[in-house]
Amino acid sequence: MNICFDVGNSTIGIGVYENNILKERMSFNTDVKLTEDEFYHLFKNNINELNIDLNDVENIIYSSVVPQINLSILNALKSLINIEPILIGPGTKTGLSIKVDNPSEIGNDLIADLVGAKEKFGYPCLIADLGTASKILLLDKSGTFVSCLIMPGLTLSAESLSNKAALLPEVSLIAPKSILAKNTLSSMNAGITYGHADMILGLINRIEKEIGYPCKHILTGGGAVYVKEILGDSFIYDKNLNLDGLNIIVNKNIKKE
Repeated sequence: MNICFDVGNSTIGIGVYENNILKERMSFNTDVKLTEDEFYHLFKNNINELNIDLNDVENIIYSSVVPQINLSILNALKSLINIEPILIGPGTKTGLSIKVDNPSEIGNDLIADLVGAKEKFGYPCLIADLGTASKILLLDKSGTFVSCLIMPGLTLSAESLSNKAALLPEVSLIAPKSILAKNTLSSMNAGITYGHADMILGLINRIEKEIGYPCKHILTGGGAVYVKEILGDSFIYDKNLNLDGLNIIVNKNIKKE
């Protein structure tokens, strides 16, 4: 059994894999104020609810873009499961070829996305990962990671608009059926969701025009649920892409008996 931890700016995702099949998935809001002991009990209580025998856990992989809580979580995991987690870094086998200016700048979450997409869907492909930040990743026709675009995410855009404009309310990010909004709330929901979807489509069109060939389009991330219907069938929606990528990386790095 493998357990995969994905610590993002907004949420912590946990995937439990048995025979490389995702059996359970949990998600919590990321709270940087939690202590090591609080993380320990958070994980223990939720794992217990799933009736998972921790003695069956063989490997743990840990990916994070929130460094200030890494030590607390890693210590909590070691106390709970008594297994040294696999950390993504120099020397980790991923099967990825990377051609960007500074490979060390690539977040662990993006590495997992790329590994998952390459193994599950092949290449060339463009991955739209919509989280706190929205990212578009390019695996070219040789399977090499060559480019990434980063934009403010849906929730970040909505919060910024509500916080900076005193008369505007908070929004639900539920896209109205019509783009022809007739009240303030619908205007904001439509503008943010349809605008974000069209931004993604426009950027993907520019990328494919510049590289000279079409790609598969993959959609993932917590914000994807708000725009997947707008983007339609031209995208493959895969909410588990990151966790699946982490599980693939585990299998590439465990010692074979």
